[in-house]
Amino acid sequence: KMLKGARREKKTVMQIAEFYTNAFFSDMAKLNIRMPDVVEPATNCIDRYIDMVTVLLDKGYAYEAGGNLYFDTSKLKEYYVFNNFKEDDLAVGVREGVEEDMQKRNKCDFVLWFTKSKFEDQELKWESPWGVGYPGWHIECSCISMKHLGEYLDIHCGGIDNAFPHHTNEIAQSEAYT
Repeated sequence: KMLKGARREKKTVMQIAEFYTNAFFSDMAKLNIRMPDVVEPATNCIDRYIDMVTVLLDKGYAYEAGGNLYFDTSKLKEYYVFNNFKEDDLAVGVREGVEEDMQKRNKCDFVLWFTKSKFEDQELKWESPWGVGYPGWHIECSCISMKHLGEYLDIHCGGIDNAFPHHTNEIAQSEAYT
C-alpha cells in the first residue's frame, strides 16, 4: 500500500510514511491527545530485529524455509494464550488478499524475516545474515516494546482485531526470546 501511494504521489515510501505520521500527530493534537513520551520508527531498530531472530533460531524456536525465517509455534507449550482462542476457531495463516504460505511447517507459524515474498518490489529492505529482506510486523512490535519498556509489559493496548494473530504472535516470540 505504501509503495502504491508513493508511486501515485511520485514520492518515496519514507516521504509517504512521514506525511501520514505527521497527519496522525496533527489529528491527535486537534483531539487534545497527549503525545507519547517515545515515538520510535520501526526502521530505527533493524539490528534489534536481526538479533531477536538470531536468538530465536539459536534457541530452536525459528527455522528457515523458502528463503524466509519463521517462528515455529509447535515448540511452545501453549500458543493461544491471549484471549483463550481455540485453534479451530481461527482463520490461521492467510489474510484476505494474501495467498497461503506453503513454506511453513505448521499453519500457525509466522514470518519473522522475509527474504522472499510476493512483495518483491518492497522498497524498504536491509542486509541480514539471511540475505536482503525485511522484518515481519510482529517482530517489530516485540523489539520496540522491549527496547523502551523492558521484558515485562503490564498492559498492551489494541483493538480486538489485533488480538489474533498480532498480539498472540508478539507474546509467543517475546516469551520464547526471553
